[in-house]
Amino acid sequence: MSSAPPTHVNPEFRGQFHLTPERGWLNDPNGFSWFGDRLHLFYQHHPYTSTWGPMHWGHAVTTDLVRWTSLPMALAPGEPYDADGCFSGGAVADGDRHVLLYTGHLDPDPKDPTRRLETQCLAWGDGMTYTKAPHNPVIGTDKLPPGASRGDFRDPKVWKEGATWYCLAASRHSDGNGQILLFTAQDPTQWNLVGPVLRSEGKLGGMWECPDLSVVGGRDVLLWSVMAQPRQEGGFQNPHSVVWAPGVLDRSTATFTPDQIREIDHGPDFYAPQTTTLPDGRVVLVAWMQMWERTIPTHELAHGWAGRMSLVREVFWHRGVLAQRPVKELEAFRRSAVSHQATVEGRRRFAGVEGQSLDLDLEFRAWTGSSLGLRFFVGDDEETVLTWEVSTAWLTLDRSRGGVAIASKSASHPDCQVYRARVDAPEGVLSLRLVLDRSAVEIFAQNGTTTLSATVFPKASSRHVEFFSVDGKVEVTCKAWELAVSE
Repeated sequence: MSSAPPTHVNPEFRGQFHLTPERGWLNDPNGFSWFGDRLHLFYQHHPYTSTWGPMHWGHAVTTDLVRWTSLPMALAPGEPYDADGCFSGGAVADGDRHVLLYTGHLDPDPKDPTRRLETQCLAWGDGMTYTKAPHNPVIGTDKLPPGASRGDFRDPKVWKEGATWYCLAASRHSDGNGQILLFTAQDPTQWNLVGPVLRSEGKLGGMWECPDLSVVGGRDVLLWSVMAQPRQEGGFQNPHSVVWAPGVLDRSTATFTPDQIREIDHGPDFYAPQTTTLPDGRVVLVAWMQMWERTIPTHELAHGWAGRMSLVREVFWHRGVLAQRPVKELEAFRRSAVSHQATVEGRRRFAGVEGQSLDLDLEFRAWTGSSLGLRFFVGDDEETVLTWEVSTAWLTLDRSRGGVAIASKSASHPDCQVYRARVDAPEGVLSLRLVLDRSAVEIFAQNGTTTLSATVFPKASSRHVEFFSVDGKVEVTCKAWELAVSE
């Protein structure tokens, strides 16, 4: 393994607002938390190549929820309990200490060379420098319930309520199904199992990963990542997906009663999200805006980096449905406002609406055709297309002609170009918000109750935006802003 980071880094596809590694590989967000008047985001990081490798914890912070500043690496593997990786985990402020709980990964398991071993480990720091606890691991496999795997036990989410510490961790049962476990402690060095919170029971994929709990509008919201859920019409279109469920978590019995379980994001690039609560009470979320079992153009083209995070998003309730939207702080980076209201029949471009870093707020109404939508990142031979079908209410994102090819490596999910979600417009208005950031698009439909997140790699010259209606007309209201980090 190389011991030096890539020397050549090509910034061609970097956006302004999506956190990417300065060099090397980035995946799951870790330790997303507010500490020391800043929002901290750690991430799974392999600094030596633009491919996955022994995991470190990269570290970045923001004060405005939009612009990120990279800090020195927080954790590196090398101890007897994490020699093969410091895997995902969480963080919480504890007075003047920033406490991290992460998964120590060994492969193979010293007691069974045919398997791996995962345990939960503790570190703490001052927001810049972090030290591993002297008696790791703090949650060993001796704390697991009967039938739980020693090799699939990871991704702790840690929080405090009063004097009590809580931790959710992902686990695989011996029957192959995923489960989420709850632990509690009065001191973060001494944990006890409460019990399984939720189990797949063969109904929702295989192994589960990256559990997270937040309280949105007074209601518990559990979210987790699901591996290998079979594809459905308009759902679970990736090899691995993310779901969330509002409900009630009984902290004393480790029982969770979900009201419903829904997929969070219907696009090709969204995994392992984490939430945290800001000092003003908003619950915000960030996710790895990439997907496993895919080619990543910045690696394939030897750009020296791979992976990015989503925008920071606020989680809220809209008419009884969990929804997401970019944090309001993004609006401070809007420039050159343009507004249009017009009838579109066939194809139409609006003056001043073009670019690869845009915030678009759109409404479509009074449609008479079979489908409508817009094309963006449009160039001579490139376009990414978002289409809404009037009769079926399918919203379809097609990036097959979006630029540099992205190929699937998954036999069960071979198509990684066309994605669909059903989006109803019962009041006769389809509302969309799109944020474009060079090689990323985040789509929020019907006030963020449906989202699609995607990476796209167009030429720098593919800057046009084009609206369309097929077999009829549609009334379009468009508000557009360029986005820039400085004047």
